[in-house]
Amino acid sequence: MSKRRFLIDSFIALSAKKGVAAAGVDTIAAYADVSKKTIYNQFGSKEALAIEALRKFSHDLQTKWSQEWSDISDPKELLLARFTTLETLISTQEFFGCIFLNVCKEYPDPKHELHLIAKRHKDASLEEMKKRIGNLGIFDDTVALHIELIYEGLISKLTVDQDTELIIQTKNLVLSIISLNGEIKTRN
Repeated sequence: MSKRRFLIDSFIALSAKKGVAAAGVDTIAAYADVSKKTIYNQFGSKEALAIEALRKFSHDLQTKWSQEWSDISDPKELLLARFTTLETLISTQEFFGCIFLNVCKEYPDPKHELHLIAKRHKDASLEEMKKRIGNLGIFDDTVALHIELIYEGLISKLTVDQDTELIIQTKNLVLSIISLNGEIKTRN
């Protein structure tokens, strides 16, 4: 792994746990066991590191979503895959909330590059949800938005109460919504 990639991965891991603002250059250097000079030589500034890291993290997540289309043949299981990922993160104690939501909170200016990256990621997440419900024969952007809002709400609730039962209940709710919308489409 390149030094640059190692620093990006270290920044994401640290920021997920403590927030982007709390991940200062000294903290990043200590966490990654490198000098501050190494960080500046690789990126020029902490903000440049943060921008590149957040872009890379978003890209990696979207690549994972694409891979799930190949790995998961059942359309309902594919729809619920991101919820299942939350179960895994909770079970392995690797859930720290949503780095993209945290970035928007830490950088509230909607024109700031970090805020824009987070917004683009959330937009991509909604588009992915539209594709996944479309895979079930439901082509309703409002239904996709409702499920995405449920997903985002679950992330907030899990930040407070890391209870996998919440995820199970949410999956059942999503399946009920899909079932109801499938029945409505069938009747029309």
